[in-house]
Order: sequence, then C-alpha cells, then structure tokens
Amino acid sequence: MPRKVFKNGNSLAVTVPKAYAHELSIRDGSRVEWQKTDRGLLLVNKRKAKGAREIDPRVAELIDEIDKKYTKVWQDLADL
Repeated sequence: MPRKVFKNGNSLAVTVPKAYAHELSIRDGSRVEWQKTDRGLLLVNKRKAKGAREIDPRVAELIDEIDKKYTKVWQDLADL
C-alpha cells in the first residue's frame, strides 16, 4: 500500500493505513519504532506484551483447553 512521505516540522512523516493500525492496535500516542532491514524500514509496534501473571486465569485455562484439543491440528499446520 503506497504512502507519500511528508514534512512534519523538522522531520519526515508517513501515515499508517487505518486497516493496519486497527490490526496492530496502533493508536494516537502509540509507541512505535523503525528498524532498518535488508529490504528497507520495518515499523514495529512497541506495545508491552502482558506477562503470564497479567492474563486472566480463565482465559489461560481456555487457551490450555484449546491447545490440548487441537494439538494435532497445530502440528499439521506446522508441518506444511
């Protein structure tokens, strides 16, 4: 999705497409970081991941149940 670079004060800026911003939970005030790669620049959302202790125990339980129920599916997908 091509974007045009524009001047913003003494810096150059580029907008984040709404669909990507929504998918990656990037909002006004979000902390992001540019990383230089062999292919160009990569924009990384620097949101802090929740630690295991911060996840609702009921959600963790559901994740475990789903993981056990679909173990064969996960393995088949990994083998593709």
